[in-house]
Amino acid sequence: MPRPRRKPFLRWAPLPWLVLVLLMLVTGSLHDIGADALYVVGIVVTVLFVVALIIGITVAARRRGPNFTAEGHLARLEGLELIEAPAAGHPITVADVRRHQISIGAALARSTREPRAILVPDVGNWWNRRSDIGVYLLSDHDFHHVGRIGDQAQVAWQRELDELRAQGRFAVVPAVVTGVAPKFAVDVRLEGLRAVEAAGAGATEPGVTA
Repeated sequence: MPRPRRKPFLRWAPLPWLVLVLLMLVTGSLHDIGADALYVVGIVVTVLFVVALIIGITVAARRRGPNFTAEGHLARLEGLELIEAPAAGHPITVADVRRHQISIGAALARSTREPRAILVPDVGNWWNRRSDIGVYLLSDHDFHHVGRIGDQAQVAWQRELDELRAQGRFAVVPAVVTGVAPKFAVDVRLEGLRAVEAAGAGATEPGVTA
C-alpha cells in the first residue's frame, strides 16, 4: 500500500541546527581536553558552518517566497492564486484536528460564509519527516491551520495538488465543521479537484492574485 510522502533527511528542518549544536559540543570538548590545535580547527569549522547555514536559509526563503514558513506552512495569502474547486464526492475527515480546536473555533467566529479550506502540499514540522497536505480554514480576512489530509487521501491527491503548486496555484475546497469545542471535526470534499485539473484552471479568489 502506498505510504504518505516523507521529506528527504537533508530537508528535515531541525537537521542543520542539530549539526550546529553537535559542532559546538565537539569544539567545547576539544578545549576541555587541551587539544588546542584541534580546538582552533573546530572553531573555524563551526564558523564556516554558521555562514553556510545563513546563506542556505536566505536562499531557501527566497525560493519559497514570503507566503510560507521554513516548514512549508502557510504564512500569508497576499500574492497567492486560489482556485475554487466545486463541491463533489464524499466528505473526507481532516486528521489531527484535536490539536487545532482553538483555530477551528476562531475560523468559525470570524467567517460569515460557508466553510472553505485551502490545501497546501509539502507541509513539514520539527518532530518528524512527514510531508503533509496542510488544511487551512478560511475566515473573512484570514486563515487558520486546522490539520492535515489523512494518509490515504494524501496518497490519492498528492499529484494533483503538487501540479497546482508548481503553477503557483492552491486549491480551495468546500468544508464542513461539525461538533462543538473541544470536539470540533472538519470534513473536506476533494473530488472537485478533478474538475480543476481537467479545466486546467478555476475561479480565482477575489482580491487574491498571482
